[in-house]
Amino acid sequence: MESTVLEEIAFDGRPPVLRIYKDGRVERLVGTQINVPPGIESKDVVRAPEHPIPIAYHDSRHALKWLASHYGENGHEKWLNRHVGFNKVYLSSDSASANIAHHMAIRIDKEKLDGINLAGIMLIHPYFWGKEPVGDETKDPDKRAKIERFWRLVSPTTSGTDDPWINPFKDQSLASLVCSRVLVCVAEKDVLRHKGWYYCERLKKTVWKGELEMIESKGEDHVFHLLETTCDSAMAKLKKVAAFMNQGPW
Repeated sequence: MESTVLEEIAFDGRPPVLRIYKDGRVERLVGTQINVPPGIESKDVVRAPEHPIPIAYHDSRHALKWLASHYGENGHEKWLNRHVGFNKVYLSSDSASANIAHHMAIRIDKEKLDGINLAGIMLIHPYFWGKEPVGDETKDPDKRAKIERFWRLVSPTTSGTDDPWINPFKDQSLASLVCSRVLVCVAEKDVLRHKGWYYCERLKKTVWKGELEMIESKGEDHVFHLLETTCDSAMAKLKKVAAFMNQGPW
């Protein structure tokens, strides 16, 4: 009986990324082994629900400050001192971390990070939501309730799905983006797809005058590239991200 109780699942993320058990244990099914290509700096940050929101945002801010400490060859990591082009920094990640990348790009100017020029952000299947559906987004109450339930799991003190952390369109100006280039990637079967498109639509309507690109992976679901790392769609998305970074600005 005790074993059965311990194995009871309180939340099962779909696609299968993590499971949360009723005894409080979190089982991560993908994303624990990430190979970072040369020339890209990846910082580990604490993750929810073990560490609830907004801790991950604060942790990411400290990571940026750590990176900035290497400007002028003053940091502890010699390869960062010698080889990083601080005049061309990109922030990128997928899902909830793409959400964090957006918020860092909004707030980075307030941090006064000497030497860092944020050239662009690449938001891959960004985890944005809101109380009201946009476009052809699902209106199914069960699906929407599941997303809200997950948000409340990782952010117990939230005001709901119009919380600015998850809904950047509610009380935040996208025109505050510091960078001049944005790439948004979505997947056709992803329930979050419409928010990615909406992000682009809203950004175009602001006074922000940067370069905006969009790519949609046909027939794919949320973070498919973590489950099938070498499939055609994953490779095509990777090439797009690499091309976006290599295009400039210089």
